[in-house]
Amino acid sequence: MYRFLHIAVLLLAGMMAKAYDGGFVDANIAAGTDSVRADSLLPRPAVRKKNPLLRLLDKALEVDTNYIERNKFNVTLMTRSDWRFKQIRLSGTDDDGRTQSLYFRPHSQVTIGPYVGYSLLFLGWTVDLGSNLTTNNSNLYISLYAPMFGIDYYYENDIDGYKIQHIEGFDHEVVENSKHQPFPGLSTNMKYIHVYYIFNHRHFSYPAAYSQSTVQRRSSGAMILGYNYSRQIISFNYNLLPKPFFDIDGNPILNDALQVRQARYTNHSISLGYTYNWVFARNFLFNVSASPAIGYNFTRGENLTHDKIYRLRNLNFDFIGKLGFVWNSQRLFAGWAFTAHTYTYKKSTFSCLNLLLSGQIYAGVNIWRKKNKGK
Repeated sequence: MYRFLHIAVLLLAGMMAKAYDGGFVDANIAAGTDSVRADSLLPRPAVRKKNPLLRLLDKALEVDTNYIERNKFNVTLMTRSDWRFKQIRLSGTDDDGRTQSLYFRPHSQVTIGPYVGYSLLFLGWTVDLGSNLTTNNSNLYISLYAPMFGIDYYYENDIDGYKIQHIEGFDHEVVENSKHQPFPGLSTNMKYIHVYYIFNHRHFSYPAAYSQSTVQRRSSGAMILGYNYSRQIISFNYNLLPKPFFDIDGNPILNDALQVRQARYTNHSISLGYTYNWVFARNFLFNVSASPAIGYNFTRGENLTHDKIYRLRNLNFDFIGKLGFVWNSQRLFAGWAFTAHTYTYKKSTFSCLNLLLSGQIYAGVNIWRKKNKGK
């Protein structure tokens, strides 16, 4: 399923990029006036009906140019630096109701990397900075931004790059002796797809805030409806925990629920929220977006049945939040953005929380001006 979604995104991006090269459809010229001209009495050649898919793409690209300035360039080049606050929490509850929790965070919190955009499609990758330890971490971003809808794809692979932040449910001595200890036994692998629809896309531009391909000229907001798919694999080798987590006989003091080797699960969720672009000065924009999400988690091998729908412990409530500040003169742009996202997985005795807060600072240039086709 995931490979099919990936291929579908690339095919759709190519089709939309071809349609997008002609520029946005100006909603202001869509309504004309009737008039009689001499040449209107002459026979006209048969007009071929446009393909329904192309008509849909035209609708998706339609904007009101009183609110949104069209993109004038084909290619975007950008450098972005990311600061990440990521936290992994693993919790287990024994038969007596006692809960133990372990909180981990990555060694490195700063990444930097290049981004390249062509028409609607953006591709970027980042590398770690500021870590004294050797890690094998990688992040990949692919985004497709259109006025009506967008698709975000995020891949993250953090291998053996974590340390213990703090713990709960253990003796005071264990808590004090384990703080900030490196832990090479935790690895995470996540793939995430977010598909969303913008209701008021003729007046509101999401790309103006997060892909810098258009410029919002008047303040406007819109409801945003999204579908989110994530697949996470968390590998946990508790035998590599520091010495305080073992008794004098070398046995782990973790309860049975926490002694898991791997948590592998997927999540499907629906989000509904609101996003607003505030244009407080020419070429300046501030955006705020908030989308609560409700979804269903299941582990590998589980089948989604009618009975499981009503098991509330399988439902989860997540949150997607964004802030963005942009200066964009069409040729040059710069800004910052903040993103908050939670991924949760809960069972009766075991739960996992993946919290990601990230801030980005970026600057770039748009090149290869589009040809003026008289629109």
